[in-house]
Amino acid sequence: MLSFFKKPIFSDYRFIFGVYALLTLFASTRIVVLLDSNNYKIFYYSLYHLIDGKTLYSEYPAEYSDHYHYAPTFAALFAPIFALPFRVGLFLWHFLFAGVWALAIYRMPLTHQQKVFAYWFCLQELFTSLVNSQTNPLIGAIPLFAFISFEKKQPIWAAFFIVLGFNIKIYSLVAAALFLLYPQKIRFLLAMVCWAIVLGLLPLLFTSPAKLLWQYELWVNQLLIKSDHDKWANTSIHRLVHLFISPDVPTPVIIGFGVALFCTVYMHIKRFTQRYFRMLMVASILIFQVIFNPVSESPTYITAVTGVMLWWFYCPQSVLDRVLLISCLVLTVFSPSDIFPVYLRDRFVLPYALKALPCVLIWFRIIYLMHRPTPFSSSTDVREAGLSLENNT
Repeated sequence: MLSFFKKPIFSDYRFIFGVYALLTLFASTRIVVLLDSNNYKIFYYSLYHLIDGKTLYSEYPAEYSDHYHYAPTFAALFAPIFALPFRVGLFLWHFLFAGVWALAIYRMPLTHQQKVFAYWFCLQELFTSLVNSQTNPLIGAIPLFAFISFEKKQPIWAAFFIVLGFNIKIYSLVAAALFLLYPQKIRFLLAMVCWAIVLGLLPLLFTSPAKLLWQYELWVNQLLIKSDHDKWANTSIHRLVHLFISPDVPTPVIIGFGVALFCTVYMHIKRFTQRYFRMLMVASILIFQVIFNPVSESPTYITAVTGVMLWWFYCPQSVLDRVLLISCLVLTVFSPSDIFPVYLRDRFVLPYALKALPCVLIWFRIIYLMHRPTPFSSSTDVREAGLSLENNT
């Protein structure tokens, strides 16, 4: 499947990034000029509510619909953008997150052709997230930056990225599972504590200590309310279980099962030094934090599809793997788009949460592969050799 992208124009980063820039420009201009963005309004007004000492978590129907679900730190982190005029910040918002995600892929220890394939495969999924003005491309990038930091023996920066992700979406904390694969564990944990304090107190630039403590109390309450979300209103393994097994299976049971299965791979301590194992761990983390999130929506899947890419580069690429990859392309990536038949989307994909199904199956496949006694085939060694050769040139 990589052969198509070996053609010079399609594998030229200048062309790829030009396409990404044009796509982002189209999405951003369309939203700013024609559509507006309720999601960005939620983000934008959070800074002003924080400064005014208002609760971040109440309804403000005159400003936006729905609720603010993020930590108080989120409003402070993006203050430079939120302080801009609304439409200027909204325009830049999409470029920020598209750029961060593209940079994360570029910095990963992958071959040139693997990066090219990832850029083209994920293009539509990134667009799905961008048109909703979501933070999900950043959430997909954060575990990659944490992984890169661990690989470079920089646990302090790895801790920073993980705590940063937690303050945007709490499921980003799953990336902390990587620290067990690397040395300097104590240093990492101390850095986590320090970054949590620094970022946790960052909103004090805009509010008082008493008000900030109050906001954190409200945030915890909001998270508890959101976790009790309608079981039929998500796109995740939770909905698949409730549809095809039983609607009575509690959410904590599903999450607990996932966590237990996720942790079984830690028994293979001797494989922690093998890159294929660590890459599959990153893939597992990226997919896990979407499919086991009981409030996952379609735009969150840029994170899971990023994980699918890492799995594809380090799996045996057997017939089964190819079928899973194609099903992900069709059901996960293309099903929300205009090129997918409306009848099939409305009749099957949406009612049965089929967007989630390929990622769920691929995650189970990853867990299986990580339990295999040896690297699956010589193709893994070939890809590693190609990567080493590319990094040395």
